[in-house]
Amino acid sequence: GAYILLPKNSEVKDIEVSHGKIISLGKGVNLEPVGDLVTASQNIRIKPSISTKEIYALSEAYPGELYSKVGTYYFRGYAILVLTLYPVQYIPSTGELLYYPEITVNVKTSQTNDNQFYREAEKYRLEILNKVDNPEILDTYDENKLLKANQDQYDLLILTTNEFKNSFEPLKNAHEDKGLATEIKTLSDISLIPGSVTPEDIRDFVREEYTEHNIEYLLIGGDEDTIPTKMLYVSGYDEDTWFYDTILPVDQYYGYLDGPFNSDGDNQWGEPNDGENGGDVDLFAEVYVGRACVDNTQDVNNFVQKTVAYLNMDTGDEYLSKVVLAGEFLGEYETLNFGGDLNDALVDVSDRDGFTTVGIPSDKYDITKIYDRDWPGFDSNNSWETGWSATDLLQLVNKNIHMLHHDGHSNYVYNMKMSNDYINKFTNTKPFFAYSTGCMAGGFDYSDDDCFAEYMTVKTSSGAFAGIWNARYGFFWADQTDGDGSMYARQFYDAVFGEKITALGKANQDSKEDNLHLLQRSMMRWTYYQLNLFGDPSVAFHISEPPEKPTINGPSSGNTGETYPYTAVTTEPNGEQIYYKFSWGDGTESDWLGPFNSGEGVEESHIWSSRGTFKIKVKAKDINGEESGWSDPLPVSIAKGRNVRGQLLLEIISQILLKIRNRLNG
Repeated sequence: GAYILLPKNSEVKDIEVSHGKIISLGKGVNLEPVGDLVTASQNIRIKPSISTKEIYALSEAYPGELYSKVGTYYFRGYAILVLTLYPVQYIPSTGELLYYPEITVNVKTSQTNDNQFYREAEKYRLEILNKVDNPEILDTYDENKLLKANQDQYDLLILTTNEFKNSFEPLKNAHEDKGLATEIKTLSDISLIPGSVTPEDIRDFVREEYTEHNIEYLLIGGDEDTIPTKMLYVSGYDEDTWFYDTILPVDQYYGYLDGPFNSDGDNQWGEPNDGENGGDVDLFAEVYVGRACVDNTQDVNNFVQKTVAYLNMDTGDEYLSKVVLAGEFLGEYETLNFGGDLNDALVDVSDRDGFTTVGIPSDKYDITKIYDRDWPGFDSNNSWETGWSATDLLQLVNKNIHMLHHDGHSNYVYNMKMSNDYINKFTNTKPFFAYSTGCMAGGFDYSDDDCFAEYMTVKTSSGAFAGIWNARYGFFWADQTDGDGSMYARQFYDAVFGEKITALGKANQDSKEDNLHLLQRSMMRWTYYQLNLFGDPSVAFHISEPPEKPTINGPSSGNTGETYPYTAVTTEPNGEQIYYKFSWGDGTESDWLGPFNSGEGVEESHIWSSRGTFKIKVKAKDINGEESGWSDPLPVSIAKGRNVRGQLLLEIISQILLKIRNRLNG
């Protein structure tokens, strides 16, 4: 896909895509049709895929077009055009594969008005660099003209009820002890009649807090019947065959701040034409959202206790290196299809299915795999009885683990081969993070009971401090490993271990944005919506990583004897505070400066006493002493200052006068 940053105050007028030379990869290639899409609540034997005769008789290249437009989206005022590109074409009748090694995209734009959500902070510009393919367009966004938030800024909004407000205070205090400014507000701050607050009221309130106070995270402290979620409509075809549609709960709606979500005025919010001017709705987040589905103060205490325990965990604790991957038998299609096959792509670097992700590093983590695929005595004809059991998983969890990833079957009250009640058997003393691609276990709007994700995160003092689950069906492909659920899981762990995006809410959203160019494929939009975070979105994984390499800005030329200021900024994967050190290229260095919050810049000045070209560098370290590499050097050309000759003459005269004085006194 292509993620194209548009110039400031512009919109797409036209798109032209051209290609260079065409390379034939060969003829007589028989491409197998894509397998059926299967929900992760089904454990069935699946019939082989059947090719579509009409498509395989075509003598023209398929799909024929070089691109399709997904939409234009906004991230803190920066407009990003997302395209799906098709550099490989197939002529079915001859079996010839064609490849375009070079595709050129030209975008014509027209002028628009200022976006109200512009932000000038350098850290947002750094995030843009990681999102787009043409970062040079950033120069059109004049920082001096971007809107500034008020000085009364904070990072995390905890939105709860008057009943629960005091119970969230320990979490607020824990965050502020680590430098994350936090405010607790209630539905009463939105309306004098809290029970009448709508999702639109909440979104408007979050917009206001973002605009006025520059918030970055929203933790919803209440179950769906107390603090409503937004129900969005979604539909899709499993490889153009079986139609599914539903409405499902989407908390991240509150962090998508641009434009409408129902511009056509029907009762189906979130359709691809429900955005501004009939375009797609906003799917880049300004604010990252998570929920604690608490029903009473005991639930709040459970959630807060586990979250604070993780926040304050000793980063050298051995348990942080423990990871469990659990994979079930998913069904049978010519060869067996296992969750373990999908989980394997979450470890180390994987280039499977034509793209590369960085997963959990096996040289740093003690990874335990419990897979039906490898389980002694497993029989696919009796898969429920012969694979690993809930007891096997429980024994591992109760020894304390850091992360648990599950790929298998589930429903609203059943996940990881266990029912809600079984969670009461957890006795782990250190909380973990969970991620499951199974069906429905995150459907917190389920009316008959609290869903599995709620039990795991708030109904017990053990279990998980946070996790990500599907609200409705989770989807995989019966004969391939790049099914919809797997695509998001791979990008989630790539966000954490590859891109060093360790805050839970950011990593979840990044996994979606990295798949945005595939949004029109099968059930990708469905899955984009339904992956809700059950937990505090601002909490960052403890992964013992140093700060990112800083960037440095400042004058590139000057004169000797004059003072020049330079700024540097970086982020720390765990959100911890940072120190900076400058190397001025003349043999001198600054002391360690700080501490500063992650993403907060530092300014330091220097005076050069000799002329020449000097390379300024800066590095950072976190509060644990983990150091980044040096930044890319900033060359600075220093010439002799205008007053250097005069200063030298004054020094000579002073020395002569001193000698005369000494002789007279002698």
